[in-house]
Amino acid sequence: MSKKKLALVITAAALASASAVLAAVFLSLPSGKHTAEITSDGKVIRTIDLHTAPDEVFTVESAHGTNTVTVKNGTISVTEASCPDKICVDHGELRTEMLPIVCLPNKLIITFI
Repeated sequence: MSKKKLALVITAAALASASAVLAAVFLSLPSGKHTAEITSDGKVIRTIDLHTAPDEVFTVESAHGTNTVTVKNGTISVTEASCPDKICVDHGELRTEMLPIVCLPNKLIITFI
């Protein structure tokens, strides 16, 4: 491999690494928004102001399945789900409007508005 190609490969790898780090940092920053919207099967079922909402646990039921949503200490998360992969549960607390909590099998979405 020529020196020019090697330099190009190293530069591309460095740029890709820097981009990945910046994306990870950006997505982990907390959102300035504090109102969460819960939609099920495309319909808004609840809007919650996380600054004023009391701690609570409730279940969202649909024809597609169930999700247990937990509001605690000004955060919101899905803590249980009937879906097979549990990606929505593994997501943890909603932190940024760029990365909503989504349960595709149950057609549930929680996002900041």
